Amino acid sequence: MATESHSPDPQPDKSYTLMDLPTELHLHIATYLPYPDALALKHSCRHFYPLVYTGVHLKVDWLVERFERKLECPMEKCSFRTDESFCNARVRRIMERRRRHLECLRSHGGCFVIDGETCQKDLVPTWLKKRGRLQRARSWGYEVFVTGLVFLVLNLLWHLCGRLLLLAS
Repeated sequence: MATESHSPDPQPDKSYTLMDLPTELHLHIATYLPYPDALALKHSCRHFYPLVYTGVHLKVDWLVERFERKLECPMEKCSFRTDESFCNARVRRIMERRRRHLECLRSHGGCFVIDGETCQKDLVPTWLKKRGRLQRARSWGYEVFVTGLVFLVLNLLWHLCGRLLLLAS
């Protein structure tokens, strides 16, 4: 009679995602999000749309927090009825700056908005930060560089040929 050793089957490594969590945890996590993050989560998936709260209280809390931190706030009237009416052009611009991490308020000892020891120096000039200009410059980067090189080579050849013709005559 042979003894059988029963070893537990090794479970395959399974990577978990946010969607694998129970809905109760989704709701709980969403309560910690500020308005812009909650709005982004709400519109990221059909599952989150009815779950994530982006009501008046969340909008007001976000505006008060921005005001307390001396960050840009919309000064005109804000409609709190729906997300679409609340996100007027000014609020959209504020949320875009926040998404691109351009709100780091420099102060002694580090950043006020983003915790840390130092703030990143502005590596990009202010005029280039305006909407779409940085992406346009990046997309043009190689094309402009190659075009510039072609122009430079043609210009050098033109002048070289001109000098050779002058020397020959």
